[in-house]
Amino acid sequence: MNDKFIDLIRWLLMAAMLIYFAYFKGWIFNNFENISPQQAHTLLEQSSDILLVDVRSKKKFTQYHIKNAMHIEMNELDSCKIDAQKVLIYSERGERSVQASRVLATRSFDVLNLEGGLVFWVRAGYELEKNN
Repeated sequence: MNDKFIDLIRWLLMAAMLIYFAYFKGWIFNNFENISPQQAHTLLEQSSDILLVDVRSKKKFTQYHIKNAMHIEMNELDSCKIDAQKVLIYSERGERSVQASRVLATRSFDVLNLEGGLVFWVRAGYELEKNN
């Protein structure tokens, strides 16, 4: 009986870790849409009413970012003024942008999260603006 209880606890812990991982990747319990770099690139080319927001550090943003992106610090998302209804958010690997997407979605924005962040963007062959 004791071994069965320990096995049950192990399975529950593994399930909890899987749910935790999926939540922070934005795969479950999200109120925003994850989109691929290809979808994001197409949207940015075809639509001018999408605001592109970089939520990485200011230092990284000044080094490189997607063309026409606006920088907003994570701690400013609750109070910042955004003049667009549809917002495309990205970060370096997509983890910080999931958090930012959750914040902006609670403020009634139509939020799109760039899945995989800049890592997937570059891997898909898209350019970044770089400041030397």
